[in-house]
Amino acid sequence: MSPTNVRSAGSGRPAPGTRALAALLGATRSQVLRQIANHAPATTNEIVAALEVSAATVSHHTGVLSRSGLITTRRDGASVRHTLTSLGRSLLDAHGLPAAPPAPPRL
Repeated sequence: MSPTNVRSAGSGRPAPGTRALAALLGATRSQVLRQIANHAPATTNEIVAALEVSAATVSHHTGVLSRSGLITTRRDGASVRHTLTSLGRSLLDAHGLPAAPPAPPRL
């Protein structure tokens, strides 16, 4: 089970907000969004390692999330970094799912 899942207390099942977000976005895409939210800026390789999926899978899902306005994506040398947008944060908040505070801007 992915470390980004939130569990209901004592039940061993994902919390209702996690299930609702997965129903809305799909299980993998919701995990990608939550990984970015909790480790932003997150690189594609970091997401691949955390979720144990292929780079192609992560690239596909981050593309959809970016086009939907939930994340921003930018190239930083050889890496691609993904950051949650305010819309993405609002979506997680609406589902009662925590996200790390926004990272300070890089100079």
